[in-house]
Amino acid sequence: MKTRMGLITEDENKLLGLRVMVYYNLHKKTFSVQYKGKIVLYADYVKLGNVEFRVREGGKEKVRQEKRKNVHAFVIGDLMDYCQYPCENMPPETNDKIITYNPYKYDSFVDKETEEPVYKAREIDMINTKNKIFHINEIVQ
Repeated sequence: MKTRMGLITEDENKLLGLRVMVYYNLHKKTFSVQYKGKIVLYADYVKLGNVEFRVREGGKEKVRQEKRKNVHAFVIGDLMDYCQYPCENMPPETNDKIITYNPYKYDSFVDKETEEPVYKAREIDMINTKNKIFHINEIVQ
């Protein structure tokens, strides 16, 4: 089995298929991938299936009150592929079906073009480039 970096070890292989929570780590400038509350890897590219977009209300309100970011928005899904930080083999960005989240502007993750809320997707590619792009394969209603 391969990740975008090439062959993976047996320990890394155990991560594939796990239901994980992913968020953008402001300190490391990459994605943090959590499993059962513990960070299991940092990655510049993450592909998830059976995806949920979750925003914790209390954390969002705290950001708005204090004008200081905290971890409260997650992309949750089954880990299908990844490229550990620092990654040199990321897929290119496209302008198709981009999902974004801004706690000062939105209550949930939204389609960047239409600003419609997005809560679920079949598949997503999370790409850590200057835009921290989330490309959705198919939105689920």
